[in-house]
Amino acid sequence: MGFRKSKAGKAKEAVTDQVSDRTDDLVAALDAAKEALARASTAASRKGAELSKEAADKLMPERARQRRREAARRRNRRLLAGTAALAGLGVLLSRLAGSKGSELRQGLKRQTDKASGGWDRVPEPASGTDPASSAEVTQLHGNGAGSDPARTPPS
Repeated sequence: MGFRKSKAGKAKEAVTDQVSDRTDDLVAALDAAKEALARASTAASRKGAELSKEAADKLMPERARQRRREAARRRNRRLLAGTAALAGLGVLLSRLAGSKGSELRQGLKRQTDKASGGWDRVPEPASGTDPASSAEVTQLHGNGAGSDPARTPPS
């Protein structure tokens, strides 16, 4: 026959399981409490440092002003460095895209010239004729003097 467990052995095993479950729960609760204490301690030390700075600022206002000025200088330096870096990047990109941009402008100009159909341009004379000889000149006044006697040329 096989080994049979007695009622006492089963009870002992059940108690052992309960104790191990409770022990695991207690260990988890202990770990959570340690983490909460660490967070609370960190927050308290941070708050204590802030309060000590405030107390020092009230006792020594010149030192507080100096600290604020230094913080503002650091902040301004970071902003200036960032702005300079962005400006340099912009200049670099414009230099790199410069040749493409001029080609683009020329292409757009050609397209607008084609689209306008030549209405804005003066027609060019034939290549075999002299533009000065083909132009008609109309005289507006008889001798160039008009009606002003002061401008009459001597005869």
